[in-house]
Amino acid sequence: MRRFLVIALIFAVTLGLVACGGDEPQAEPTAAPAATEAPAATAEPAATQAPEQKDSSTPANVVFAIDPARSTARYLIREQLANLTSPNDAIGETMDVTGAIVLDADGNVVSEESQIVVGLAGLTSDSSRRDSYVKRNTLQTDQYPNATFVVKEIQGLPWPLPTSGEVTVQMVGDFTIQEQTSEVTWETVIQAGAPESTGTAKTTITFEQFGLTKPRVAVVVSVVDEIRLEIDFTVVREK
Repeated sequence: MRRFLVIALIFAVTLGLVACGGDEPQAEPTAAPAATEAPAATAEPAATQAPEQKDSSTPANVVFAIDPARSTARYLIREQLANLTSPNDAIGETMDVTGAIVLDADGNVVSEESQIVVGLAGLTSDSSRRDSYVKRNTLQTDQYPNATFVVKEIQGLPWPLPTSGEVTVQMVGDFTIQEQTSEVTWETVIQAGAPESTGTAKTTITFEQFGLTKPRVAVVVSVVDEIRLEIDFTVVREK
């Protein structure tokens, strides 16, 4: 009987173990991995601005260059000489004339590129004594070799430019002699042509206006204050 109880006890314990072992322990659920944050979007590089393209259709400036071989500048001064009974004009001329006049697409003067330069040392008249005196004393050409006219405006210029016929205009600008500058107007008559034009420009200045010394020699009785200036020119259209 005792043996039966021991066997029964063993059998019961065995059944208990089997019952406990029949349910496998449940594994704790594994937490889902945290969502990986997407990398920040890289900013698109700023678009490089294309270099500004120049409008090839824009008309270029028009250049009228003076032809020194066919241009002459002169002064005319009324004087009374001791050996003459009536006044006459002292006239000095030079072909040392250079420069250009530049117009933009609308016919306006490009002032910073438009000037006429006259070399004064080359002025000659019918008297070598007069020439020496004028160059040495009146004009002081060793120190001030040039007279310069900077063109600022051409009044009355038709646009587009004619290729034939006579045109009358006024060239307005700054005239400089011996570092003295004054605004003057040249009355100008042009014989239009293509590609060359000819003409004459005239103006009047005074000795006092530019601080010039009048000639004072025994043979000269008197000299008027006005100095008439003229330029006979040929200009060639370059573009």
